[in-house]
Amino acid sequence: MSDSVLATVTVPSLRAARVARDRLSRAGFARNSIEIDRVDDDAFEVSIATRPENHARAERILSGSPQGNDLRAAGQAVASRFQDNRGLALGLAALAGFALFGLMRRD
Repeated sequence: MSDSVLATVTVPSLRAARVARDRLSRAGFARNSIEIDRVDDDAFEVSIATRPENHARAERILSGSPQGNDLRAAGQAVASRFQDNRGLALGLAALAGFALFGLMRRD
């Protein structure tokens, strides 16, 4: 890649470096373009060469928390399921509306 930029993060353990690599690969980055290098005895550097338009996304994935990225991915999967199956989404919305109406009418 001649017009690539480097996104890096330093993590405290090899396990954390592998988790960061897995987050990048789940996000669609090529696994063979992700490098893990030992900085010293207690730190590792994860780096990836990306196109400039993907640099901000790679930095966000590298610096973000694993739980936050997993929750974001799960939310996007749920949203895409609802968009793919509008009947299910409308049915669940109607069910929630009936339940809310029943709770509000209760005295």
